[in-house]
Amino acid sequence: MVEKAGEPFNLPTGVAVNEDGDIFVSDGYGNCRVHKYSADGALLASWGSPGKNNPSDFHLPHGVGIDNEGRLLVCDRENHRIQIFDQEGEFLAMWTGFRQPCDVTVGPNGEAYVPELGHRFSIVDGQGAVLARWGGESSRDPGPFVAPHGVAVDSHGDIYVGEVLEGRRVQKFVRQS
Repeated sequence: MVEKAGEPFNLPTGVAVNEDGDIFVSDGYGNCRVHKYSADGALLASWGSPGKNNPSDFHLPHGVGIDNEGRLLVCDRENHRIQIFDQEGEFLAMWTGFRQPCDVTVGPNGEAYVPELGHRFSIVDGQGAVLARWGGESSRDPGPFVAPHGVAVDSHGDIYVGEVLEGRRVQKFVRQS
C-alpha cells in the first residue's frame, strides 16, 4: 500500500527524475523505502518496508531508474532482484536472478543496464530477459569486474561501469556496430 507520508532520509542510495521533474529516491540503508517528491521538493508518497518475500519488501533498495514506458525500476540489492512500479508506487513486476544489483540505467531501445556487486554486469530487455551478461568472478583484468556499482551509457551506446571496494576504477565498453 502506498502511503502519503514518509520518514526522513536514512542514507539514500539513488535518484531518478521523470520528465515532469518529479524526483524518486531509493532510501536503502535503514528505511528500505522509495520516496517520491514533486519538482519543488514536496513529499508526495513513500512506499516499501523491510523484508524479502513480498512485492514492495526491500532489503537495501539501492539504485533507481525510469524506463522508456515510465515505469520505476528499483534495485532491491540484498534480495537480488529489481522491482518495477508505476510512478504512484503500485507494484507491477519483479525481475530476479541478479547478484546484488546496485544501479540501473535504461538505453534508448528500452534495455536496462545493471551492474551487480557480485562481480557481474547484465543487460536485460524491458521484460527482464537477459540480453548479455559477463563477469561473475572477481578480477582486476580489463573486462571482468571487482564490485561493479554504477553505470552510465553515452549517446554512442558506450557503457561506463564504476567499481567500488577493491575495484576502484571506471571501465569503458565501446559499442560495436
